[in-house]
Amino acid sequence: MSTLSPEQWRALAPYIDQVLEMDDLERAAWLSSISAQNPALAAQLASLVDEHNILAKAGFMEKKPTPLPGVAPGLAGQVIGPYSLISPIGQGGMGSVWLAERSDGRFERRVAVKFLNVALVGHGNEDRFKREGGILGRLSHPHIAELVDAGVSPNGIPYRRSSNVAR
Repeated sequence: MSTLSPEQWRALAPYIDQVLEMDDLERAAWLSSISAQNPALAAQLASLVDEHNILAKAGFMEKKPTPLPGVAPGLAGQVIGPYSLISPIGQGGMGSVWLAERSDGRFERRVAVKFLNVALVGHGNEDRFKREGGILGRLSHPHIAELVDAGVSPNGIPYRRSSNVAR
């Protein structure tokens, strides 16, 4: 399926969970009734269901994430404040991003923790990383991760935690 626009996602979102909960016979009848009113919407929903089924059969959600090149897997399990690092989820020029989970038992929450690349520490990049965090902290938009907090890890690497991580 081609990339959907925000408007298309808004139109599809109310139906996605509903259609995925149905069995094949229910789904076919339901999509047929939707198609009578809005053929384009029904076609997009059917396409999403097809993609979901292909990924489910391939065991997509059961597979462990593919290790990212250049990301140290040894950080998994490390505790940063009340969060434990689970797995790397991204890598870029400024650093790496890790999935982390609240581990102090107060409540459940997953966040993304971005670490400044260790090779950039001590070369003035901490200020840039801090400025980026300051900008991120002032932004409020549903498609931009919300800054939760920032600091320095026990081994001296600057980080910032952001919300909006898939649960």
